[in-house]
Amino acid sequence: MQTVTYEKDRLVKRHRGTMPVILTCPHDGTEKPLDVDEREEDATPDGCGPFNKKSDLETAFITQSVAQKILDLTGLSPYVVMASFGREFIDANRPENCAFTDPDAKPFYDEYHNQIAGFVNQIREQSANRGFLFDIHGKVEDQKDPADIYLGTDNGKSLLPGFDRDSIFMQHGLQGLLKSVRRETGPAPAPVIFQYRLSPADADAKENRSVDGGFTVQRYGVFINSIQIEIANTIRICGDDDDDCKQKRLFLIEDLAFAIINFVRRHAPF
Repeated sequence: MQTVTYEKDRLVKRHRGTMPVILTCPHDGTEKPLDVDEREEDATPDGCGPFNKKSDLETAFITQSVAQKILDLTGLSPYVVMASFGREFIDANRPENCAFTDPDAKPFYDEYHNQIAGFVNQIREQSANRGFLFDIHGKVEDQKDPADIYLGTDNGKSLLPGFDRDSIFMQHGLQGLLKSVRRETGPAPAPVIFQYRLSPADADAKENRSVDGGFTVQRYGVFINSIQIEIANTIRICGDDDDDCKQKRLFLIEDLAFAIINFVRRHAPF
């Protein structure tokens, strides 16, 4: 059995893939960068957005598991870049002036983004400028917009000219494929049918303003189609005895891998 393996430098894990897909995960690290102090809200410039030190729990596990599932299904692996440093030290999904307050953090921040940029360039060179970046995050469910999965494209601006945002919502689009999932849960003879609640619900609905696409998809969306994927706590964070939640999380890994494979194949064949 093939396995997705990782190298690590300056607390950034990376895997060089064999298909035109990059998975990035900036917010589930736990390690302290050497000689780097925690970020300070008072020292963060105005205009940097909400100040948050909390981890997007389980997103590293989900990212690695999706990468492995894609390899299992296709024999090819996505590129992967994950921050192992804690968000309390560096927020990798922010521009440099907003990402940290200790100058010693810069080499770790640069390592993360230089690795992404290098992989983007490799994909563009090898796939005639076609490919996709999926930036994976975690979100507490928005009670005003309840969903299990939130998709963000900076309202279409993180997609390249010529790529129709509506394609995401078509039957064979990323949202369309996830929307079509029907999973049976619970014991026979009367299983419960589980479906993902998705935001936006369709191409005409607005993206959720709080997660419509942050720095990573904005920065790399100039070069490669980039989509932010926010996974709600409803199917991401499970209690020790919550077997139903754990099963849905396993479903998510398989279903997201399947959706990415089939969506990308239509627009960046591999």
